[in-house]
Amino acid sequence: MSKPLLVCRDSDDSIEPTFSVFCVGYEQTRWRAHELVRDFFRRHLNSFALSFSEWKKIDGDSAAAALARSAKMVYATDNYKRRGEFGELFLHGILRDFYGAEPAVSKIYFLDTPNDTAKGFDAVHVVVNDTGELDLWLGEAKLYVDMKSAISAVVASLNEHMGNEFLRKEFLAISNKFDDGWEHVEKLKELLDDNTSLDVIVDRLVMPVLLTYQSATIGTYDKVCDPYIADLIVEAKEAWQDFKDKLPYDFPLAIHFIVLPLEDTKAVRDIAHETLMKYQTL
Repeated sequence: MSKPLLVCRDSDDSIEPTFSVFCVGYEQTRWRAHELVRDFFRRHLNSFALSFSEWKKIDGDSAAAALARSAKMVYATDNYKRRGEFGELFLHGILRDFYGAEPAVSKIYFLDTPNDTAKGFDAVHVVVNDTGELDLWLGEAKLYVDMKSAISAVVASLNEHMGNEFLRKEFLAISNKFDDGWEHVEKLKELLDDNTSLDVIVDRLVMPVLLTYQSATIGTYDKVCDPYIADLIVEAKEAWQDFKDKLPYDFPLAIHFIVLPLEDTKAVRDIAHETLMKYQTL
């Protein structure tokens, strides 16, 4: 893949949950909202919305048609302001670009109608760990204006999704959607089999959490500089601390807490919607 637009400004794998903060920076004093959307649509929309086999078949002759098909599968409505697909797309792209993850299934691909919303986790990816085994990454993404509201919402989602019954239903739904052409299908089916103890599965689960919110820091600056980076990190670590404080102390999964601050959440959402509509007519 080509170079990502996002830049990791800070990360810490020594703390729990682990922490990373990303940004897109500025160009000629303008925060790069359009570039953010353009980058994720160009490089990640197809792998986000299509099945593995369809995605891998794309070539120079079919690229435009594939983007149009992918865009149409996300949604086809002007009532988009509370939908979560763009946050899910951002999480998907970050996992691919920075964590070596690949999608196990595209939940959007299997929706009955384009305007349905996918249930369960916002991302279902795998990462080959240091021992050569598969870890299953089940992600949550929140695209909000207010940081604290986003944190409260994501913690509520995590608590809801951690029950044994919910996990078993989610594993069944995931397993029914595997693409037989995907190289990891048999290993993941074996891991998620009903006869595999949840104790074993939980040891192989990782939960990436993407927090996207409207940043006071970004609006204070008009270029990337050392004070900007320092302030952005302080703001993001405040979000991390709030998240950690709200998370149950005995939460059983490893969490990667990923922060993507925005200058204007509504503007990013509107740009993404306009771009999606244009791609549908390619």
